[in-house]
Amino acid sequence: HAQLNPDAVMHGKPITLEDHQSSRMVVEPFHLLDCCLISDGGVAIIVTSSGRAKDLAKPPVHIAGMGQGYTARKSEELDWWYLPHQRGVLDEAWAMSGLGPRDIDVAELYDNFTFSVLLWLEHGGFVAPGESGAFVAEGNLRLGSTLPTNTHGGSLSDAYMQGWTHIVEGVRQLRGEAGDRQVANAETCLTTGRGMALNTANALVLTK
Repeated sequence: HAQLNPDAVMHGKPITLEDHQSSRMVVEPFHLLDCCLISDGGVAIIVTSSGRAKDLAKPPVHIAGMGQGYTARKSEELDWWYLPHQRGVLDEAWAMSGLGPRDIDVAELYDNFTFSVLLWLEHGGFVAPGESGAFVAEGNLRLGSTLPTNTHGGSLSDAYMQGWTHIVEGVRQLRGEAGDRQVANAETCLTTGRGMALNTANALVLTK
């Protein structure tokens, strides 16, 4: 998707499966190309009331639901690596919005590593636990498929801005401003983020 985003760091630098497999191992099973970029940059987001937003130059995108949480679980616990608090964050966002995974047109999922997207898919109810790998391998995250995901290139190929560019891309998609990577008739978007060494997580459900 970064090849369709002229602002992406990796635009014009497509990565093949061979490139990935031949990149150096950082820590098993993660190769260098499983890890996000290191970037400098900035993002600005204006949040205001729906009434005020109607008077602004561009059409508003609404925050229909949100979730935020953290875990105090210790890394010694056997399921810590699965980041179970993320499921609660997404459950909160679904409940507040009245929407669910089948209602989402485009997803912008925090991806400091390739593996992160797999967890978000399972925690969000898009697939059952253990089924995310096959779901991705079938091409379901591509433009024009079931769940276009990280349409800007994500933290792996656009830029690593701690997930803020995922929100910007979600807004652009719902405004129809994404150019060649635009998801047709996009009306709903899920964005997610994470921080503090995996201990915090957040989610937004955005609508037109």
